Amino acid sequence: MGNLLRSGAFLRRCVAVAAIFLAACSDSGGPVNDVIDESDSGLNSDHEDVLPSLATQIEHWSPTGVFLAAADCGQCHTASQPGDSPAVLRAPDAQISQNQPSPQGDDISPFADWKSTVMANAFTDPYFRANMVHESETFPHLAGFIENKCLTCHSPMATTHAHQTGSGLDDGFYRAEQALVDPHAREGVSCTACHQITDSVLDGNAYPDGVHSGNFEIPAEGDPDAFTIHGPYQNPQGQAMQNQVGYTPVFGLHMSDSRQCASCHELYTPTIDMETDQPNGEDYPEQTPYTEWVNSDFGPNGSNPRSCQQCHMAREEITEDFLTRLAVRPNGSVNASWPERQPYSPHVMLGGNTWLLETLELFREELGRRDINEAGEFAATAELTREFLKTAVTLSVTGQILGAGELAFDLTIQNETGHKLPTSFPARRMWVGTRVSDANGATVFASGLPDESYRLPMDAVFTSEACLAAKKTSDFDSSVCYQVHLNEVSSENDVPVYETVLGSTTGAITHILLYAANPLKDNRIPPKGFDIASVPEDVRPIGLNGDSDFNSDNAGRDTIRYRIPVGAAVALPLQVDATLYYQSIRPTFIDGLHGEHEWVDEFQTIARLNPPPAEVMAKLSFEVQ
Repeated sequence: MGNLLRSGAFLRRCVAVAAIFLAACSDSGGPVNDVIDESDSGLNSDHEDVLPSLATQIEHWSPTGVFLAAADCGQCHTASQPGDSPAVLRAPDAQISQNQPSPQGDDISPFADWKSTVMANAFTDPYFRANMVHESETFPHLAGFIENKCLTCHSPMATTHAHQTGSGLDDGFYRAEQALVDPHAREGVSCTACHQITDSVLDGNAYPDGVHSGNFEIPAEGDPDAFTIHGPYQNPQGQAMQNQVGYTPVFGLHMSDSRQCASCHELYTPTIDMETDQPNGEDYPEQTPYTEWVNSDFGPNGSNPRSCQQCHMAREEITEDFLTRLAVRPNGSVNASWPERQPYSPHVMLGGNTWLLETLELFREELGRRDINEAGEFAATAELTREFLKTAVTLSVTGQILGAGELAFDLTIQNETGHKLPTSFPARRMWVGTRVSDANGATVFASGLPDESYRLPMDAVFTSEACLAAKKTSDFDSSVCYQVHLNEVSSENDVPVYETVLGSTTGAITHILLYAANPLKDNRIPPKGFDIASVPEDVRPIGLNGDSDFNSDNAGRDTIRYRIPVGAAVALPLQVDATLYYQSIRPTFIDGLHGEHEWVDEFQTIARLNPPPAEVMAKLSFEVQ
């Protein structure tokens, strides 16, 4: 079903895009939304249809302070020419050797992989930009602080440079409008951002004492450590890089340490009091994958330690034994005297956001990426991401029984990752869809199956005006605005949903990030080894409704009881299809975005044409007699 959803929706999206282009180019002067089938959009919006209109990105921009364009790094950190031997930064040929680059293998160099990643497009991301200005418009008296904070990690080179030099600041803050015109801001999270972060990230262990929320350090011009590039290998060959771009490569232990990633991906945000619209002095754990990982079997003290980099900077065909040189000469030739290195970490930066990657593919020109990314590059990374998601979880079934007019079985979801499932940004959700068919193929039972816009029937209530209102009355019942944790499915209205639900200082549900004070629900499945009783309070599950098997024995799993009524005359055997879906932006976080800024309108248009998909993480089918 996942493939059908993707192919059908993609075709529909392409038709819609074409319709908008035709309308925009017509002489009628009619509004664009006249050609959009609102009934097929799955989205209620009062916004005009506005396509993205970002200026074309500059690939080779002039060196700015201590920062350099990724394409300039990529002139040497690129693959050797096809056919050259020895090959550099090319995928192996399994028929010859899995441990050596093949002269005809795919380009797996850092720049080639990175430029079609979410990291490279951290600023270009339409949802990020819409969310940022949505929060700024909600709290105009804090707009400078909000934009500066967001851009610290989404445009780290530009934000850091502005604060190092004092240029480009507005009342001490780096702002979104400035980022729009700064080429080093548009490049997102780039080479000379990550690789110039100092080993200060190793001081402490996340919040509150360690590095988190963008408080990394990058030396400024004039600092003795400026223009230092940290890498994961001992004894780097430094002369070529110094001669070519003026940076000195050094070994940095932190480049292979998860705390390097935590400097941005562990994020605490200030809480705004719902009644005063002022910060109340508390912080909210907006995303905590690092702390989740530390307290798992995959953490530094766990039974199976694996860093963020080992999972998220990996390709299936690249083993830890893969051996390659890391660069070619500026003219593209291979220097056979340069050392070979292992392990090599491909810069694919895989996560779970296929929506952004497919959006970038569909709107490559409108988002200013046409001159940097060739057609198909984002689609290829989206497919890698899709396959990566399928490694995150397994499904199993026990106790299949059919009798007394009831189909019974227990479905177990096993988290195979080193963090909660799903983790990080609170717009994400995961749920189980179930279909039971009889011997004739007729549907006997169906629950949690998304429509063509990847929405569930209950989303209509969750996205109602009352549920999405910025401010709620004191007697508002937030429980009607989200799916509570379920331990048993017995009707088609029962859909097990795993997610974080934000609660404000008044205890009401909110979809505005800075109003978040306490979660009303956090039933995301913990990783293996996660001891709920001993982990920090910030990351403990909430709203489990007495589910005794949730993460039992710290095993990182949850079991759902299915007790489905079936008619006596049903044709046997019964076919059960259980599907675990994942969505990077759920409908409440789409429809809950309000504001007058063009970026909000752009995102709403994109979300109609390309709704965030329901990705299939795992499927399980079985028969019951």
